Amino acid sequence: MPQKKKVRIELIDIAKAITIFLVILGHTTGNRDTPMYRRLLYAFHMPLFFILAGMSIRPAGVHGWPGWKAFLRKNILALVVPYLIWAFVYAPFTFENVPRFLYGSWQAVGDAQTLTSLWYLTAFFVARLLTQIVFSLLDKAGIQNMPRACGICAVPLFAIGFLLPTIQNGYPWCADVAFVASGFILLGVALRKPLLILAQQKVWVLGAVFAGSLALLLGGTVLRGDALELSLMCVSEYGNLFWFFLNSAAGTMVVLALSMLLLRLAREGSRPFSTAAVSYIGQHTLGIFLLHKNMLQMLILPWLRTWIAGPDLLTAFLGSCVALAGSILLCAVIERYVPQLLGQFPKYQ
Repeated sequence: MPQKKKVRIELIDIAKAITIFLVILGHTTGNRDTPMYRRLLYAFHMPLFFILAGMSIRPAGVHGWPGWKAFLRKNILALVVPYLIWAFVYAPFTFENVPRFLYGSWQAVGDAQTLTSLWYLTAFFVARLLTQIVFSLLDKAGIQNMPRACGICAVPLFAIGFLLPTIQNGYPWCADVAFVASGFILLGVALRKPLLILAQQKVWVLGAVFAGSLALLLGGTVLRGDALELSLMCVSEYGNLFWFFLNSAAGTMVVLALSMLLLRLAREGSRPFSTAAVSYIGQHTLGIFLLHKNMLQMLILPWLRTWIAGPDLLTAFLGSCVALAGSILLCAVIERYVPQLLGQFPKYQ
């Protein structure tokens, strides 16, 4: 049993590491730029992040004020505190920005000229609250098969998120996005066991899943009925919902199958190797998420373009590798001296 738990965590960490690299790669252009590689990444990478979050969560009810107090404290320290800190770090300081930060939508943080990616923290906080309410209600109702029930409960949460009308400045704390995000988190909870069973299959099966999912993702990105524009969860722009879900599922399986293959080859291949470095990246996705974007866009890419003349994708890939390495180094320094900047409060853990 302990070994199984270790395998499960390592698999998720590897998938998170791949996903955060894809996020960095997607940030090598402006928010609304649409090169083909970015269209492909944005078809699935944020739903994948939330699904992986769900795979990392044990669905357990919280009852009574002490339990809810501990839950809120943990998530406020892990998500809300870093959000507020980095909102002020990246933004020009003005008192007018304070209500924008408190509003917490993608549009509001953009108006504050801070890191627009911070929308993820507000949406994730609200989504965690929604999913915990679902866990608690299911637990109180005496539901035995929590994963299956979570999968069923994802449907109404998706429906609410998609049916909420669009408003100009976005919803406070990305509430509309959070309903969709909570649906993906619940799907992650529901799919964890089947995915772990899949991870034990033969290498050729995993290879077939990877190849089939990649073909489906490529086809779905090209064929979807919204003129190949970006799917932007941050502003509830999903395009055609059929293609949005198909691409989300296909992209998720591409990354998970690749992670399964990497883990199996590392352990059972003719030349076993360590995945510790990749797992370390997966364990520090929040810090990398907070640190990479400005470094990438303002320092690394301009520098690379002064001496590399090649396809934009090549420059984007190399810049993403450098930004990933730089972000990891900064994470190590911050964790050593001021871990609170990354939502880590050892006293309360």
